[in-house]
Amino acid sequence: MAPSLRPRADRRRVEDMLVRFVDIPSVNPALDDGTGEAALANAVFAELKQAGFSPSRHRAAPAGRDNISVLLEGESESPLLMWEAHIDTVVPSGKAQTRAVLDGGRVYGRGSCDTKGSLVAMIEGLLLLATGPRPRARVLFTTSIDEEVGGQGAVAIVADHPDIDMAVVGEPTDLEVAIAHKGVLRLQITTLGVPAHSSKPHLGVNAIHRMSKVLDALEHDYIPTLAAADHPLVGPPTISVSTIKGGTAENIVPASCTIVIDRRLNPGEDPDQVVAAIDLALEPLERQGIELLRSPPAFIMAPLHTSPDHPLVGAMQRARAQVLGEPGQPIGVTYGTDASCFATAGIPCVVFGPGNIDHAHSDEEWVEVEDTALAAEILAALARDPGVARPLQPT
Repeated sequence: MAPSLRPRADRRRVEDMLVRFVDIPSVNPALDDGTGEAALANAVFAELKQAGFSPSRHRAAPAGRDNISVLLEGESESPLLMWEAHIDTVVPSGKAQTRAVLDGGRVYGRGSCDTKGSLVAMIEGLLLLATGPRPRARVLFTTSIDEEVGGQGAVAIVADHPDIDMAVVGEPTDLEVAIAHKGVLRLQITTLGVPAHSSKPHLGVNAIHRMSKVLDALEHDYIPTLAAADHPLVGPPTISVSTIKGGTAENIVPASCTIVIDRRLNPGEDPDQVVAAIDLALEPLERQGIELLRSPPAFIMAPLHTSPDHPLVGAMQRARAQVLGEPGQPIGVTYGTDASCFATAGIPCVVFGPGNIDHAHSDEEWVEVEDTALAAEILAALARDPGVARPLQPT
């Protein structure tokens, strides 16, 4: 389809949807007493209903935390292409409050970039497909809850829709096509000491002092080894000590101190081997008599790596070229997404959407209306691409 003939997104409608959806708080309820996603899920359901679709609800968690989906039929033997966008956000901060501000073609507010821009782009993309020409792929649009914490929404999608053939996961990628991202491994390490009155610290063993040696070992002995696992699209893996807790009172030598480690996994890394390497870096401390307790990983999210040769990737590049004039090169991103859950279930995925990840979770989060409209046009072009609008050939 020539660029001049392709359906164009309605910029005014996109702007209106962005403002209305950002205005609806959808903070994950696990975060600082967040309101949850129910109100936004209701708004998305009503939006789709008013547009003439037949949306359905899928319970993913209690308290109205539903995934909302629409199936748009296409060619009878075409693969089922899923578009997914999560509707939960992190807590408001700074200028990124839950009230939307429209200024200079941008919509500011919590969740605008991560990832209500992708949400709006997908709904607008559905509208373009519903009114435009065929052939087109069968498209399943679905929202998901809980991406920012545990991914319950994505798990429910896999259970509810076992027939998904490929997926576009909405996240801020600056309209680039991401085929790889890091995973996550989180675990706790505790140092043990002996309590004593703080006026006589020599009678005890300070667990916080011991933890300082753990932190030193991680920084000087473990982190330098990570460069060997460098990945061409996502860079080297990283490790961060994200929380530390120790002691019970100001006048007691602390008997324990605990840190939480956030280790970002690169494609190809094995979580068990990662944990073993951390243990190995801390072995010299245990030989020195420092008592350590290392918990099993509390959370593991797999990395994503989709082959650049998969038909979905080529179709995304052709759709991008139709709208933007050039296909771009597949990229990797450092953050994790719901694509981890889908890829683990055997669903090839790309990550794509308007906005820049540097603005997500920030005090001044925003997304451009124009980029959101362009994302909708790219998604619509994807669904009409011969690579996904007709049966896939074996690879």
